[in-house]
Parts: sequence; C-alpha cells; structure tokens
Amino acid sequence: MENKIDNINNAKHYQICGFNSIKIIEKILGKEGFVAFCLGNILKYLIRAEKKNKLEDYKKAAKYLEWIIERDNEIKHHTNIKEMEQELGITWNKIITEIAKDLNVDDAVELDAIFRNIFDENYEIAREILDDFIKEYEVN
Repeated sequence: MENKIDNINNAKHYQICGFNSIKIIEKILGKEGFVAFCLGNILKYLIRAEKKNKLEDYKKAAKYLEWIIERDNEIKHHTNIKEMEQELGITWNKIITEIAKDLNVDDAVELDAIFRNIFDENYEIAREILDDFIKEYEVN
C-alpha cells in the first residue's frame, strides 16, 4: 500500500519527538498569541491559494480554523473592515476582487463570505463555508 503524504494534517517535516511542532508554537506563544498566529496563517493561505497551491492552501486554512475552533474561541481578534480600509487606503472590495480574480463569481462570493466571517469572529461559520468551498473545488 502506498504511503500518501499528508501536508495538511500530519506533515512529516513538522513532527518532532512524536508530536507536531504546532504544540511547541502554542506553548511558546500562549493562547492569545497562538490564535493570532493561526489567524495570520488562515489569511495567508486564503490570499495566496489561487496563486500557489490552490486546494492544498484552502485545506491548510481550514486546518488553522479548526485549531481556533478547538480552543473555543477564547481569544477574540475582531477586525473592523472600515478601520482596515482606512489604514490600508483601499476598499475591501478591491482587495477581495484581486484575491479572487481567478475564481468564478460564485466561488469569489463564497471566499468573501469566509473572510467576512473570520473578521466577525464567526469561525465555525467560516469553517463550514470553507469546507463546502473545498468540496466544490475538489470536484472542479
């Protein structure tokens, strides 16, 4: 039987002494730092997915969302879209249009919904939408 590499749930390059290095990261950063770390990685993977690893990046974002949800959303990082737009000097619509430019309209709207639910700390809803997005992406 062929051993399939799992870069999402059990990447060998992140294993040390029988456990995943994410445990070390969580212990060093603490709960609040770890949630921020996860949010940063979720955004990174969602932003770059269509330009790099596509489906694998969406699955990695889902894994980081899972880790936040497992921690019962104890730490909140609410992002106000209007404040972000003012700080960046660009509208969210222009940003999401650039991120989703290679997607069809339905997928682009779904990706926008994922981001907006993350911004509003609705991590479970974001994960559900992302899981559906991944299933549809795998079919196409």
